[in-house]
Amino acid sequence: MTHPKRLTGLFLGAGASVEVGMPLVWDLTKDLKQWLTPDKLRELNAGWQAQGTGYSDAVIEDFASVLVIEGMHYESLLGYLETQSSRLLPLRQSYLGLYSLLVEVVYHILRLRHSNNGDLIEQNLGSLEGIAKLARDNSPLWIFSLNHDLLIECLAAKFSVPLHSGFNGEPILFPRRNGLGAKVGDLRAEPLTEAQLAKGMAFPTSGSSGINLLKIHGALDVFAYRDGKDFAKLIPDERTVQGIIEMLRIAQEELVYIDPQRPDPVKTTNEITYADNDGVMQFLQRSLVAGTHKFDNRHGQVIPKEFLKQFESNINFVTTLICIGYSFGDFHINQVLRDWLERTPDRRLEVVSPGASIPPFLLHLSPQVNVFKEAASDYLDRLTGIIRSRRELSQRRLGAWFYRHRNADDVHQKFCTFMQERQNASFRILLEKMGDRSSRGENGAATERAKTPEEFARELEEENQLSFDTLVEEFLQTENSIE
Repeated sequence: MTHPKRLTGLFLGAGASVEVGMPLVWDLTKDLKQWLTPDKLRELNAGWQAQGTGYSDAVIEDFASVLVIEGMHYESLLGYLETQSSRLLPLRQSYLGLYSLLVEVVYHILRLRHSNNGDLIEQNLGSLEGIAKLARDNSPLWIFSLNHDLLIECLAAKFSVPLHSGFNGEPILFPRRNGLGAKVGDLRAEPLTEAQLAKGMAFPTSGSSGINLLKIHGALDVFAYRDGKDFAKLIPDERTVQGIIEMLRIAQEELVYIDPQRPDPVKTTNEITYADNDGVMQFLQRSLVAGTHKFDNRHGQVIPKEFLKQFESNINFVTTLICIGYSFGDFHINQVLRDWLERTPDRRLEVVSPGASIPPFLLHLSPQVNVFKEAASDYLDRLTGIIRSRRELSQRRLGAWFYRHRNADDVHQKFCTFMQERQNASFRILLEKMGDRSSRGENGAATERAKTPEEFARELEEENQLSFDTLVEEFLQTENSIE
């Protein structure tokens, strides 16, 4: 397909969200494994079996044996369950059920990262302001994302950038209910029907301002409904960062089905079970695509291949694609990127990540690939001409260091100890200079008015006191050299 206008676009992996507070694959894996230990898995399954559900003990023990393998992150754990479901057909439903459970756990880990850190997310979004500037310079800015988070939606709201996600039509309403089942309002959503998706998602093209956002692997706010044939993207009551995060809470807590015969709302794995306006039970399927068999015909998933086809088509609007924080671990994505680059020599791929390199499958296209070994925020600032103050940069880098080491027991103590030692060193210098002045006596300051002890102490303190920014820079330099 040939498109009349070519633009700069973004392709986002998990590394593009980490500075704003979202986890990388191993961070998410650690959270999952800390919660879902083999013993916890056995305990949960025993409870489910007592209620007449649960999974085969053989499947639980099989998965427990791989859950403790350190080298397997959550995507590979999901891939193992998918593979076993194809190998061991008599146990297929148990393996697929456990797969769905794990995807739901991943969903909630990401959802809680939003809900528990709303203020921090809003504050840190400023580090990605360059995306908002790119959106104003391109008409529109195409963003293709593998991330399930809602950071681009939040960023667009914070900087008042129009956002288009390919969903269209009149908003649909999902009834919100309290713990007694009484309706308390509605949660709106943009629909995308099966017929609309077959024709192509409704993205504005040339001349349209704002962001065209395609979430290839599903998102926290996208659900399948009507037997999985149609899709809905939730709409916040207020287009603000807090409004978007509140929308996730509403979906989780107020879209419910209350059975009068049961004490708790009805729950189903990896779905939201809710009562429609007639009180009939309905289902919203979570859309996250995860594991090692994404868009593989041998394995089913909620998001259909049409979403991948939209990526294959719409990437052709772009001449330069800035690839941020992607580890090139998805074959189906890599094939699209390779085909796009091979089609014409005027296309460029810019790979942005602190550990970036040209992936092996693109080595034959090296003249078209540029590598930038830097954080997303630093790259975007430089690209769009944003000048940060020294304080902003020091706080950003200190925050990134804390985030990178947040699971270490001594992370805060290490920083506090460093700051205390530097303060003590400055105080010792102050005492030495005061002692030197005393030893020189009155003749040492014959040409100037004698300073009071308070004035002299203040002067020496100002001379030797290092600024916060200098201390942060020195601390990070020391830590990076150790690492």
